[in-house]
Amino acid sequence: MTYRIAVDVGGTFTDLALLGPDGVELDHKTGSTPHEPADGVVAGLEGLAEKAGLPLAGLLARTGVIVHGTTITTNALVTGTGARTGLLATEGLRDVLLARQGARAEQFESRSAPPAPLVPRHLIETVRERVDRTGEVTVPLDEEGVRRAARRFREAGVEAVAVAFAFSYLNDAHERRAAGILAAELPGTFLSVSSRVAPEVRLYERTSTAVLNAYVGPVLRDHLDRLARRLADLGHAGRVLIVQSNGGVVDLHRAAERAVDTLLSGPAGAPAAVARVVAEFGVPEALTIDMGGTSFEVSLSTDGATGITTRAEPAGHPVSVPMLDIATIGAGGGSVGWTTPGGLLRVGPASAGADPGPACYGRGGRDATVTDADLLLGHLAGGFGDGLDPSADLAARAIGDLGRRLGLGTVETAAGVRRAVDAEMADGLRLVIARHGLDPRRLALVAAGGAGPVHAVQLARDLGIPLVVVPAGASVLCARGMLRADLVRYYVHTLLGRGRDPRATGADPDEVAAAFAGLEDRARADSAGGGPAPADLRFTRLADVRYVGQVHEVTVPFPPGTRDGAAALDGLMAAFHQSHERLYGFAQPEAPAELVNLRLEARASIPSPSSTGVPAAVRARAGEESQRAWFDGAFQEVPVRSLEAEPVDERQDGPALLAGSGTTIVVPPGFAYEVTAGGTTLMFAADRERAEVLAALRGVKEAVR
Repeated sequence: MTYRIAVDVGGTFTDLALLGPDGVELDHKTGSTPHEPADGVVAGLEGLAEKAGLPLAGLLARTGVIVHGTTITTNALVTGTGARTGLLATEGLRDVLLARQGARAEQFESRSAPPAPLVPRHLIETVRERVDRTGEVTVPLDEEGVRRAARRFREAGVEAVAVAFAFSYLNDAHERRAAGILAAELPGTFLSVSSRVAPEVRLYERTSTAVLNAYVGPVLRDHLDRLARRLADLGHAGRVLIVQSNGGVVDLHRAAERAVDTLLSGPAGAPAAVARVVAEFGVPEALTIDMGGTSFEVSLSTDGATGITTRAEPAGHPVSVPMLDIATIGAGGGSVGWTTPGGLLRVGPASAGADPGPACYGRGGRDATVTDADLLLGHLAGGFGDGLDPSADLAARAIGDLGRRLGLGTVETAAGVRRAVDAEMADGLRLVIARHGLDPRRLALVAAGGAGPVHAVQLARDLGIPLVVVPAGASVLCARGMLRADLVRYYVHTLLGRGRDPRATGADPDEVAAAFAGLEDRARADSAGGGPAPADLRFTRLADVRYVGQVHEVTVPFPPGTRDGAAALDGLMAAFHQSHERLYGFAQPEAPAELVNLRLEARASIPSPSSTGVPAAVRARAGEESQRAWFDGAFQEVPVRSLEAEPVDERQDGPALLAGSGTTIVVPPGFAYEVTAGGTTLMFAADRERAEVLAALRGVKEAVR
């Protein structure tokens, strides 16, 4: 089996990438099918097989691994179409999920309200049991009470049940026994056990994570079952791996059990691809934007690595699982323009999606979208996937209808939609930059997605970012990143509650070493799957640290080259103080600190087809076309050039439109660009040189060090 395929199912398009034994990558873009995502996957595989010059059955028979990223769980959460879920909790703690943390997310907004709970109160059952804060059983589990709860769940038509007991992260015996009873009483019901999903301190967050896993679990399980059957029927006998929110991949069984780990499955593919781009140019810090048809994702890469967070709140529901630190806003090519009651223009977060899609797609859409505006402004010249030929007349009709409500002409309305969505995205980028304490003048902006390269330079100009990087295959960057994703699992061990507080001045190195040894043994057993563990299995040790009295902690990796002993803990605490000062502007090295959780990242590579790298294409300047494009308040004639035909490392001045297979790179007046041998496009101010910009970015980092 000599091929590897990655499939990224988005809200509007399904992107595919193929890596062959000769190192050549192919990609394909097709429309998503929200009613049955597997249909879009199969249609995309057919298009990919055609590009590879193989019948679909022949391609799949020679494909060893299919890596699948999906928005199934995210869509189920956002649209409220998850499973009917019940919760089994400790007696006396029925309202933990409903009470949340007793604080408003928007503390200065008196009318702000949390999202509706995923489990209504009448589907929350309690059972008598108790484990104390040291892990000792003080009240035995009432097994008959669990059976009574199961009968009530069955009568209510529950499809999934979450089990979350107090202090189960210290002693999971009661949760395991309750799950066993529920499995016997409710065969076929999806079970989510908090001590398996998030075995760490904080009852509310652990309960929320278990509930969210139960809510989306049946949806993902059913999708994966259908997809696996379809692929097997088409001749695929290799592995199918699912992308997790942490950027790694796992097998189908574990993905179905831990559906909560796939909430960022689609966007999580981009950082792996960005790491290669950042390494190529030596850019120390880069913001990546991924603007597709439905959403706009932002992530920060430092020295090629994207940060991991264990405290995220997708759709307002806290989860305690490791996820790439990716911010999402509802701004994409399909985002719909609308008017407020006061007559103001707004764009998004509602999207035309894949069905019917933007009006210009000719699939029945009537709402004005960002893609319609970009088309009318002359900013689209590349392909759309599936040979789609957008209609300017249909776009003009939709934009014109919106303009009449605003009292504006069609072109002015299109320009307004463009400005509105750019402002929305720029504000999102500013929040990320401020949260990380960054200077935008020290960053590069990496643009991905079908719409990202269309808007990237304008965003960089608004924020003062000096360099825009558009990787080869930018419109399918997530799929390209998935091609090289690693097998990744995370493990956690809570120290709080186990004897005395493990403070910085009195942490027990032997206790820490024993905990990590146990986590590594679990990782080896899980990775082996009944056989030998991967030869390249490698571990990264981290810890959640906080000053005594703080509510939240900072996740810090142990310094490279250290494992056990007092020196490792001293290095960890020094790294904690540095991280705390970078994040919050101050540090207190003299204050006592404590370790809350120990975390272990286990990573192994997937065997790949032998690859010598993608050969550079032979480039020659093709005959140049032109079209009218809107810049600086007026239309002007702008050259349209084929991205694949651009000469290598030759500076060109804008304005220009670079037409790619799935996107258009817009180079406004006042900017220059160069295309590298690997197909990456660099854009920067026309009064500067590429080498000067790159040297300045590298120099800033070196000066800081």
